[in-house]
Amino acid sequence: MLFPWMKHNNLNWHQTIAQFMMSRRALWLLLAIMTGFVLITHQAVPMLDRDEARFSQASRQMAETGDVITIRFLDELRAKKPAGIYWLQASSAALFGIDDVASYRLPSLIGFLATLTLTYFFTQSLFPSPAAPLHGVLAGLMLASGPLLQAEALLAKTDSLLLATILCQQIMLWRIYRDSDLKSPASHWGAFWIALSASILLKGPIGPLVSFVTIAGLCALDRNISWLKRLCWGRGLLIVGFITLPWALAVTIATDGAFLKTAISADFLAKVQSGQESHGAPFGTYFLLMFLMFFPASAFLCFVPLLGKSLLTDKASKFCLVWLVGYWFVIECVPTKLPHYILPLLPALALLTSLALTRSLPVAGRKLARLIDAGYIVAALSGTLLCGVLFWVAIKYGGITGGRAFVSVLLIFMLAALILWHLWLWRAGRKIGDLVVILCAGAVLHFMAIGGVIAHLDSVHIAPHISRSIDQLEKKPSLIALAGYHEPSAVFEIGRDVLLLTADEAALFLAEAKDALVIIEERALPDFQKIADELALRLQEVARVDGFNHSRGQDVSLRFFQVIR
Repeated sequence: MLFPWMKHNNLNWHQTIAQFMMSRRALWLLLAIMTGFVLITHQAVPMLDRDEARFSQASRQMAETGDVITIRFLDELRAKKPAGIYWLQASSAALFGIDDVASYRLPSLIGFLATLTLTYFFTQSLFPSPAAPLHGVLAGLMLASGPLLQAEALLAKTDSLLLATILCQQIMLWRIYRDSDLKSPASHWGAFWIALSASILLKGPIGPLVSFVTIAGLCALDRNISWLKRLCWGRGLLIVGFITLPWALAVTIATDGAFLKTAISADFLAKVQSGQESHGAPFGTYFLLMFLMFFPASAFLCFVPLLGKSLLTDKASKFCLVWLVGYWFVIECVPTKLPHYILPLLPALALLTSLALTRSLPVAGRKLARLIDAGYIVAALSGTLLCGVLFWVAIKYGGITGGRAFVSVLLIFMLAALILWHLWLWRAGRKIGDLVVILCAGAVLHFMAIGGVIAHLDSVHIAPHISRSIDQLEKKPSLIALAGYHEPSAVFEIGRDVLLLTADEAALFLAEAKDALVIIEERALPDFQKIADELALRLQEVARVDGFNHSRGQDVSLRFFQVIR
């Protein structure tokens, strides 16, 4: 019998699910369903501020201009991330349309599917056993059922693809470490350095950080560094230089060194030294956030201690533990805290959790049993909190489409109840069917949260309203300027020719530009009207858009003005 808790189980549907999960068809089904979910959200959810809109606009300009070296947002140098993600997004947009936000999101979907697939095969390399296929599908399902990975699969950003490249390099690093006692020539080192180079081109130091903290932790625990020679550092660093230096040199020449200087000092070092952009938080934030970002699989995290000494004696378990704890400690020490920073440790967490659920383990003692029950309670509270937040935002920010958001929330409540019910059944009998139902319901719940609730928060999605209002004007503007509201999503919707001005500049712009349109945020209106009165402009308010700017956490009212001539 595959599981000890199936010996006395006569419920055939549990055994049927276990048998299906043991086949590779379960992986293909998971990939097919998640592809459908993500593609629906790509079309349903308008562009979100601010990072996604900035990435998409910069990639669109790259596709339009053909400049694959220098990354710009409008005329401003965007020295935030290396060029890798922009190359992929620009290529996707060139193929599927530069004005469709879904085109820029496709690379994130590819990264998401690659992550699930690599996790499945990584499991079989780490923990070869008859239960390895089930272990791999459960680990992939745990990742797919959480809100964080689904959200990153939606957004046109780096993190989904970055996670796939990190998994590639960790797989190769594991194989090098696994074979450290062999006398055969080193292998897998080339693939490791290539994957690491790809991660550098996507997000700079994050990929190398994951591998190097893993290497440092393994060396410290084993008190052995002899296996490091199998990484072939000299040839490996040559590979990294060959792949990454051409673009780095080209962008340095093109910008007179401004790109790398800004990227290192104003972006990377600023995040390391202090909480950048009001995203500071204390040590331990990610530990608490894990139960929400990994829900509903977070209900099973406390099974990991049942692995006991094998966490330190078994090579594969130790590798995952060092990866998890090492990277977690580093990001907890960094003052800037953002939810997606925990993405690189989620595969390690899923691998260890699914291992604990698919291995014959000793009966938990009283303390561990209480710890497991505490994990259930904290996860249940996290799910309840998530449902409460979704209900609140649907009511407050639903606007015209609030009815659809509210219906989606009701379905989410039903799915949450299903998860809690089967969690109770799992606690009583630990049957495979209940586990799979919990994770599948979690995947659907978060799909509904993104595609049903977030997609229909009409008050939050201001940019589409701006675009529709412009299209409905009787007098079509030849030039458009924004004042007091410079969100990147509005820039993407309006187009590259939009001007971002102050209130004073907007009034002067209307005085000089024929058939121009100025969109003024209400807080900037007094300064705008003062200059307009001094210039004796005959203003006509032609439209108005009200909404909620979630990036700033405040209500906004946008007024559209043209000059009567």
